[in-house]
Amino acid sequence: MSAGKRSGHATATVLGLWMVLLCVVGAGDTSGWQSRGSVSVLASWTGDEGEAFRGLLDTFTRRTGIHVDYQGTTALREVLSSEVASGTPPDIAVLPSSGELAAYAAQRQLTPLDGVIPSRERTAYGKLWKPRLSAKGPVYGIAVKADLKSIVWYDRDRRPDALSALAADGRQWCVGMGDDAASGWPGTDWIEDLLLQQQGRSVYQDWATGGLPWTDPRVARAWRSWGSLFGKETARTALITDFRKAGTKLFGTDPPCALEHQGSFIRGGYPDPTEAVFAFSPGLLPDTDRRSTAREVSGDFAAMFRDTPQAQELMRYLISADAQRAWGEKTARNSTHPFFANRDVQLDTQGYDAVGLNIAKTLRDPASLCLDASDAMPTRMRVAFQRAALAYLSDTSKPPDGLLRSLERIRRSLRDTRDQPWLSTVCG
Repeated sequence: MSAGKRSGHATATVLGLWMVLLCVVGAGDTSGWQSRGSVSVLASWTGDEGEAFRGLLDTFTRRTGIHVDYQGTTALREVLSSEVASGTPPDIAVLPSSGELAAYAAQRQLTPLDGVIPSRERTAYGKLWKPRLSAKGPVYGIAVKADLKSIVWYDRDRRPDALSALAADGRQWCVGMGDDAASGWPGTDWIEDLLLQQQGRSVYQDWATGGLPWTDPRVARAWRSWGSLFGKETARTALITDFRKAGTKLFGTDPPCALEHQGSFIRGGYPDPTEAVFAFSPGLLPDTDRRSTAREVSGDFAAMFRDTPQAQELMRYLISADAQRAWGEKTARNSTHPFFANRDVQLDTQGYDAVGLNIAKTLRDPASLCLDASDAMPTRMRVAFQRAALAYLSDTSKPPDGLLRSLERIRRSLRDTRDQPWLSTVCG
């Protein structure tokens, strides 16, 4: 047989094999992976978290034939702002704060979800987890992931009855303020939790929704309580330490610090997550009452920037109990385990031990929960708060009064700014 004929037969054979393969794929569970179109998703999850989320999206593709183009980035705010400004937003974005959700909703960039998500499935989420611009307005986002704050982590080998004495010594706190452009937000978490535990949910909500001046003595007390805890050396170390690294010092034979005030997500960053346990922050933070049941929480809110049939189908999938159970199952044991606000997700699927179960249970108690205040604030207010926290920590010998007056001027300037709205409520 000539070389030309052999080449022709080989080409025909290869083409035939490709046709068979395409027919097999078309008949299997992964059929039509492009036939029903595609949907783009932007979120902040990368690394192990991103892999678990991608696994969830792959399951969606296999079930529906809709391809998902996922982009995970730690610079979500900047990427999303750029894409929206250029007129090419993702179909769905998972926003790390309710304040950003409100801002995009006020700018009419988002699709209301009331007609997208069935009423029965929306009711699985308390009002805290589906923020609105007004009490009776439409829902623009739903929390597909939740985290518990108002907690203090420590090594399980430590005795719980020793925590109060450790907490009174500022040198025993592992603190890191660093997070690139968002540096300072761990400091806002401290101040928010202090105000919540010292003054209660009503005062906290009034402040977080823009109704309480920053110069109010109760707000100033929370700042002073935070500043009084740390000596100069502890504050200096906090300012140059990335928040992801601070808590890794908790463990070992001779750890330099014993406690970390940080959200539930941080456990996945510890060398061995099973070695970390937590206590609730009331009674451990300065000037707080151990009897307080108030808890600060945060959420990652899925929102639709482009209304397409594919985006609607993925939104319904992401907020479903089935998808969230699968998400938990796809998460590696030593990674950051997701927790959910959806009441239809069984508690025992949200954590691999008693610590995880305790977090999941606490997230189900709406009467005690309040959203992270700075997350709920307009962007300009939130950024100023973060910078002020860094400035105060750089020299806590100075009273925070000047910083608070500056923050108050910003609050007043934002009261009637339509594209920088305040939420009407942050507590359940």
